[in-house]
Amino acid sequence: HTQCCCEPRRGIVSMRALFISSIFTAPLHHFVVCYNLVPHDGRRSILKTRRKFVTFTTTSILSPLLLPLSDQNACTAEEYYSMSTIKETAQYIQKYTNENFLRSVMESDCNFLYRGLSPDANKQLATENSSGLVITDEPFDLLDVETYGSNAAATYFQSLEVQMNANRLSIRPSNSHMGSTCPLEAAKWGTAISIWPLGEHGVQFAWMDGGGLFWPAPVSSKSRAMALSDGTQNDDKRLSEALRGDAWEIMFRADNGFLAVPSAFDDELKEILRQ
Repeated sequence: HTQCCCEPRRGIVSMRALFISSIFTAPLHHFVVCYNLVPHDGRRSILKTRRKFVTFTTTSILSPLLLPLSDQNACTAEEYYSMSTIKETAQYIQKYTNENFLRSVMESDCNFLYRGLSPDANKQLATENSSGLVITDEPFDLLDVETYGSNAAATYFQSLEVQMNANRLSIRPSNSHMGSTCPLEAAKWGTAISIWPLGEHGVQFAWMDGGGLFWPAPVSSKSRAMALSDGTQNDDKRLSEALRGDAWEIMFRADNGFLAVPSAFDDELKEILRQ
């Protein structure tokens, strides 16, 4: 009933941040370990890497990866993070998660938004003993028949796409994912993970006014209004109330990708975020 994630995930960036040591001397000045930094508001950036997987590990740190240096992706040692504990993952959330989403989570008394993790991403978590994955190229599958295994469901979301487009909404099924406020519901689609949209732009949310599911749509769905949050401070209260909902579905748009943290870390993560 919730997470649309039966298709394998692409563009999973696991986060094992790389260590830069003093061994990079003059003969190696053409090579660095480097993330591409994507600025959003002049203050925050999203760490992205050329490697498919970069993990927030709970064990050790990889030895540095040497990549050709160019003017467009040069970066400094201060921009690297060594994510070796859930505490460091929490620090990443506090620094790079959409501010208004994070504020809404805190105002909801740390109620998270969840979805199910794909088998490929789940395998990576298990292999790397990771506490989190950054996923930047998640397929949008709400319009696919295979997602719910139902032509009626695909038709419903296609109708919703037309309606939201007609209302000139930036968030639509074709550019968004489905989340749930209930980890047990999310677990029906894969390992339950809390999601943390990254960046200050291209982050939006939509849910049925009064809560509940998008699909299966209740008989009265034609008369139901949709609540929206465009990620601004004015919408914090409404989104925080939605996060308190009992197994509410929340559609989310995350153009810059999102951090996924297994729900097994929920208690530790909540304790750190509340400090």
